[in-house]
Amino acid sequence: MNDFEIQRRLRDMNAPRTPPIDLWPAIEKRIASEEHEVRLPLRRRTWPPLAAAAAVLFTVLGGVALLHRQGADSTPDFATLNANSFERVSPTDADLARRAPGGDPRLAGAAVVLDAAQIEIRQAISERPDAAFLVDLLNRTNARRSKLDRYGANAG
Repeated sequence: MNDFEIQRRLRDMNAPRTPPIDLWPAIEKRIASEEHEVRLPLRRRTWPPLAAAAAVLFTVLGGVALLHRQGADSTPDFATLNANSFERVSPTDADLARRAPGGDPRLAGAAVVLDAAQIEIRQAISERPDAAFLVDLLNRTNARRSKLDRYGANAG
């Protein structure tokens, strides 16, 4: 078969054709049977969208109330004075400054993360004392903490 024969067959396929089975009588029968069915009125269910809207509203109001309450609780009654600048410092900021290596507040975040990692690794070791990789991980974390302490001592 060459290209000309393929093109001729494709043109022949493009011609209109009638289906082998007449579909219209079956369609008419279905339409007629649907008209005879008794249709019950649809009950509109309005409570699920209303319940979802109420849940969203309560969630937003609860979050706003919680944030407002935390904002009121986080203001200290007696301000902690910073010895260097005599500014008001919250207790959490004072704790971070105390934990910072060498007193450098730029290193406080890293110190908090490394301390939390050490605590978690020690808990994991207490659960699985035979895990050698946890001991290695704890040793590497301790090395990073001591390196951070050296950075703090040099930054001072």
